[in-house]
Amino acid sequence: MSQPEYISFCGDICAMCPRYIATQKNDEDELAAIAELWFRLGFRETIVSNDDIRCNGCTREKKCLYSIAVCEHLKGKKNCGECEQYPCKIIASVFKKSEQYAITCQNKCKEETYEQLFQAFFMKEDILTAIHAAKFDESEHGEK
Repeated sequence: MSQPEYISFCGDICAMCPRYIATQKNDEDELAAIAELWFRLGFRETIVSNDDIRCNGCTREKKCLYSIAVCEHLKGKKNCGECEQYPCKIIASVFKKSEQYAITCQNKCKEETYEQLFQAFFMKEDILTAIHAAKFDESEHGEK
């Protein structure tokens, strides 16, 4: 599996995320539509403003749906796959929540929308596991 160019701490593929894409294009109409979708899917408690839905990717300072960005083990790492502790209880709970969100999205979205969300959000365990294996298999063999 090839690794995505930019992923979040929990393994979301930012380049596939509708929020990230609309933010990068500065598409106000699309941002408003995403705010409505996020509300409908239960990702937000209300329909938020375009400024509140904008996303340029994860940072440690940004509020995280899974509260993983503040994990002390992620300091100096791009994502959980780079962590020596992977998989831990925290990321396991993220995977479980992600599975629940996938079911909700599948039930509430058109097929095309679900496929985009699947590509962006619901492959995180496979992606992080591949990153972890590549990093630690290389370091075990003295390669980096």
